[in-house]
Amino acid sequence: MSGKVIIFDLGKVIFDYDLNIISKSLSEYSPKKELFEDIDAFIYTHKDLFFTYEKGLISSSDFYKEFLKLVEIKDLPYDKFCDIWNDIFTPIQDVMDLVISLAHRYELALLSNTNELHFDYLYKKYSDFFMNFKKLHLSHIMNARKPDAEIYEQVLKYHNVEPQNMFFTDDNKENVYAAMAMGIKAFSFKNIIKLRQDLECFGIEV
Repeated sequence: MSGKVIIFDLGKVIFDYDLNIISKSLSEYSPKKELFEDIDAFIYTHKDLFFTYEKGLISSSDFYKEFLKLVEIKDLPYDKFCDIWNDIFTPIQDVMDLVISLAHRYELALLSNTNELHFDYLYKKYSDFFMNFKKLHLSHIMNARKPDAEIYEQVLKYHNVEPQNMFFTDDNKENVYAAMAMGIKAFSFKNIIKLRQDLECFGIEV
């Protein structure tokens, strides 16, 4: 091991996702179909609920109940909701292949704003892949989320390295800037080509 730590975001870096799949499926059950016309705007409007769930401050069953109240859905069983909520992910295979290659030579970890249902679904389906990471830093376990300084402080403390020896990539620029403010070598993720270039700039053989 090199003494350097490589931290990956999860969504839009290792797994792509499409929230429109959720909005299309759930709109069939809701009388307020207009709420799902712009799912990003809907989430932002009700971000307190979504962020609280991502921080693990409410249970999945309570989130399900509160969410259905917002969209006035009354006849959607929990299991069916979970199926719709989770069936949105597509692996970004070239990044996954790179992770597997790096894991033999470097200390890798995840840092993700995620929720219990999404991550449990992914972990069950791709458990062998997640074994490539020494640590899974998950917002719903840590009770904190990016870009709050608290979550980066927890990550740095766990790995016990100087910030300049930690590489971090994330598709969200706000999260990247927050990490940079902590002294972490952080880079915006765009594609596998840029990721390889950023890793090389950090001194990682890819």
